[in-house]
Amino acid sequence: MNNANLFPFERNRYFYGKLLTVRDFEVEQRYHSGKRALLNRLVHGAGVVCGLGVTASDESTLMIESGMALDYQGREIVLPEALFRKLQMLEGQETLSGKKDAYLCLTYAEEDVEPVNATGSQAGDQRQFDLTREGYRLFLTSEAPDYRTLLEAAGRENVSVLYQSEDLILVLSVPADLCAGEEFQAQVLVVKNEKTPPVQFSLEGENTFVESDNGRVLLSYRESQEEKRCVYTVDFPLRARALTDVDSQLFPSGCELNVELGSHHYKNYLNLEAGVRLCRDQEACRRRRRERDDLDRHLRGRDLPIYLAKLELIHSAGGVFVGAVTSLPFQQTMTGERDAQTGGAGELTVTTSVRSLEYWQKPDVKAVYQPSTGGLHLDFGIPSPEQYDYAVAHGTVDLTMPGGIRVNSRVFSEEIAHGLGAGAVDVRLSVEFVDSEKGETALLCGNSEVFKSKSLKIAPPWVEAAAVVYPERGTMRIGLWLHDTVEGNLVRVHYFAQKPERDTSRILSQRRVSLKVTPEFSRLSCRGKLQFQAEVVGSEDKSVTWSVKEENSGVIDRNGLYQAPELPGTYEITAVAGADESVSASAFVIVE
Repeated sequence: MNNANLFPFERNRYFYGKLLTVRDFEVEQRYHSGKRALLNRLVHGAGVVCGLGVTASDESTLMIESGMALDYQGREIVLPEALFRKLQMLEGQETLSGKKDAYLCLTYAEEDVEPVNATGSQAGDQRQFDLTREGYRLFLTSEAPDYRTLLEAAGRENVSVLYQSEDLILVLSVPADLCAGEEFQAQVLVVKNEKTPPVQFSLEGENTFVESDNGRVLLSYRESQEEKRCVYTVDFPLRARALTDVDSQLFPSGCELNVELGSHHYKNYLNLEAGVRLCRDQEACRRRRRERDDLDRHLRGRDLPIYLAKLELIHSAGGVFVGAVTSLPFQQTMTGERDAQTGGAGELTVTTSVRSLEYWQKPDVKAVYQPSTGGLHLDFGIPSPEQYDYAVAHGTVDLTMPGGIRVNSRVFSEEIAHGLGAGAVDVRLSVEFVDSEKGETALLCGNSEVFKSKSLKIAPPWVEAAAVVYPERGTMRIGLWLHDTVEGNLVRVHYFAQKPERDTSRILSQRRVSLKVTPEFSRLSCRGKLQFQAEVVGSEDKSVTWSVKEENSGVIDRNGLYQAPELPGTYEITAVAGADESVSASAFVIVE
């Protein structure tokens, strides 16, 4: 087998009288370095071993810490001391013109050093080098990584790019082998910019092997305002159904993707190639993974660089500058892989997501810990701001004008009821007048001086209106200040009053939680099994708690699978809604 210049391994066979040439010594070196590189890649993986963090020293200079990494061919890359590099000094800086983002990459490199005269060489080859120095190559690129290759090289499976634009990239990955009845995680890699609006997305489609109330899978995420990371992973905990030896697709009939970025809304229907195998138990799952765990799987991505940093760029007349730096954006580190092999001991990776609750619901948090990966996911439920309804009233008041000179005079109404009852109300007033230009009645709201212009023929009266409200009595008085003479004996004032009220009762009536259990009545033989379904309406929380009312009347698991007892009888099955414990529904089983 010949794969990536590694195989087959050949070493020198020594014997007395063997003539050793340059080729023999090269074989000797290649054998040992190739073996070491292969073990590095297969046993340790690829990524940063220590150091190599990147920060912005100033707006045009990057500082790279000293450190060591293993590349995807198992070769050691060492930076013996910290480096300071201006963008203009780095390879690839000429490709950054007009680009928003760039990546600082690290790869293995070597060069021949110490030139010498080779007296025994053929003509023209007298100039040779005495040593080959192992080193590194630092360069900038504006091209985004091949996310599928990058994640597959890190051990992810069923990798699919869901969405890709200048401001946001979403990449989904799902395990290919699952254990029936156990929890697993679908992961979405989020890559965005520092100035990208808060990310909100959902992925939904029909599914046959994931536990759900309606036969569909919904992956929904809303980024909090406090989220400052530009590259991170969102984990969605799911649970496989108790099925065995089943091959299926995550979304066999396709799925709907919705993305919101500020005012930008995107919707698309996708067909994802995400094949999943449900195994009967952990041993069957491990056996299937071993069958697929071949050498090519571990040697993927041999040409991938180590992405040391994601740079957000600022362009000006003076050149290109660094706006923000995300060090090791794709977590190409050795720590995570070592922890996975040692049962999760080591650094803890914490991810978060936020759910929106109704304002009367209590805040909550759900935590999911994955020992195999050392990951802790916290799902926060945050109540939305309280909503209000408004009671509104409208009416008119006729104010009688005083006799004589009316300039700078004031008139007031009697105390009148505004119609909204006791309590604080907001009153807005407008004065009725006749618009001579249009020949119709109009209402003046605000200062009439705004409309005094030679280009306009509107002549509203020069008055100001105000109101005094008496909250305890539910009444008010309206007054006018006449800045100029007003024609006629009456001025009609329109009032618009509104009173804020909590709409708890209205929303609760519209979104009242209800629960239905099916089948409602059924017959079953002794020790027989029956699957119950619960439909929750009026809440995003579809969970229920199952129980059997009578003692010794069979058992029901948390998924609604009921097993009848050995004794005949009529038994009541009860489901209680997780969103509201006061809401329950029952079904009855006749065991014969």
